[in-house]
Amino acid sequence: MSENDSAFDFDDAYGKLQRGADTKIVAARRFAHRKAQKELAKDTDKIVDLAFLAFDIPVTGDRAMTWLEAIVNEKDPRFSLDRDRNEARIIATILLAERIQNGYQATPALVMTASLGGRRQTPDQEAIVMAARSLLARLGRHRGLRFDARLARPAWRDVGKALAAAKAGDPTSMNAAIDAIANEAKDAEKRLVETFNNALRELTEENCRLAEEVDLLWWRMSRWSYLLDRPLSEIDERALPFVAGTDVATLITVLPGPHGALGVIRNILGATADEPQTLKSTFETITASDRASLLKDVKPDVQPIASLNAGLRLYDDDSIAASLPAVFAKRTGVSIDTELTRFQIAVQAFYERMLIKSGWI
Repeated sequence: MSENDSAFDFDDAYGKLQRGADTKIVAARRFAHRKAQKELAKDTDKIVDLAFLAFDIPVTGDRAMTWLEAIVNEKDPRFSLDRDRNEARIIATILLAERIQNGYQATPALVMTASLGGRRQTPDQEAIVMAARSLLARLGRHRGLRFDARLARPAWRDVGKALAAAKAGDPTSMNAAIDAIANEAKDAEKRLVETFNNALRELTEENCRLAEEVDLLWWRMSRWSYLLDRPLSEIDERALPFVAGTDVATLITVLPGPHGALGVIRNILGATADEPQTLKSTFETITASDRASLLKDVKPDVQPIASLNAGLRLYDDDSIAASLPAVFAKRTGVSIDTELTRFQIAVQAFYERMLIKSGWI
């Protein structure tokens, strides 16, 4: 969770995006918001659904968001995802905004990915993108500084009543007291083991983080692509952003990854990091053999929120070569001629691959 202890103010967030809304509608949306947040805690696919909706990314028929519509319909039966599209996008945006305020670490990476370097907009004019970027930076600064895996002695539950009853000396009371003490001992042991396992997990994650940061430094020094098995200097400059971002993501196991990874990527790109290039030129300079290596662990039907990986995957299908730009635009909602800086492309590739590896998209 976040260090921000202030409670999320739904009414304020909704009021900024729907000024003058009727109080009954505000109450209905507040109810839906709270119920939807509970659903998000159970299913990451639904969080991804919200990103599709908030950023207006095209959705295929097998990704119908009926769950959200059903929740809103409980207090507003006339609401429709199709008919009330802008309202639906506002609902999704506010749900994501609260998750970011509450410090859920994967959500900002998802938001950054959906944004595609600012080429996709949300109803709040990128407020959640700025919040996501701020949280990622804060996580990077604080990671490791407050690590504490000390074990606390588990508190025993009160068995005083059972012990007091046992003083009567009758067998039933004495047996009940013995059972109460034995059961509590077992429960205390269980709580202690759980506490120990949690501490061990945190320690393991911390060790992995440190090892990954060392790996990043060696990667920067060696300038060698693990995925393509050759020096980065031999990779076409226009393909380098995608390769660098994806290569770095392969070294990291936990979302959202160390914030310093972006600095390492920028260093690799050098003086040309802020120069623009189109998505099309990025895709077309990656050879078929390199494409196979880069997409080895990416599903053929990778979701369009991962626009770079989805776009590159389209080049595997010779049957759509003539219409590929149109297919890309239809699936992702952006033009293949969209320009991003080389650094933006690398960051996009990094977060896309992190989310793919983690099973989010």
